[in-house]
Amino acid sequence: MTNRFPHSPHEDSDYIGEATIVIRGTEVPAHVEIKGYREPIDGIFRWIGRISPNEQLTEILANQTRVRATIRTSHGARDAFVGDPDPWNRYRIIGKSTPPYHVPTEPDQGEDGSA
Repeated sequence: MTNRFPHSPHEDSDYIGEATIVIRGTEVPAHVEIKGYREPIDGIFRWIGRISPNEQLTEILANQTRVRATIRTSHGARDAFVGDPDPWNRYRIIGKSTPPYHVPTEPDQGEDGSA
């Protein structure tokens, strides 16, 4: 049997896993998917992603569409913005800095930093 979906939409993600979203001092456990890239024009590393549906986050954000937050993973914590939700209630994450996950610096380096 052949795979009907050979390309997963998650295949290009840099980080998929658990995170803590900190908004106005409140910590919200969440599951996130993030992708980053270096902007070729200004050289700044930008990262974007989605937070899986989360009732606590929905209560905190209400109808706000751009809120400052800190995204924390086991690799680090970075300031970001949480944006509007998509139709599936997944909130957007937007950051501009070193991301809150490991970025390999060598071509053969794994996510945990080992070669």
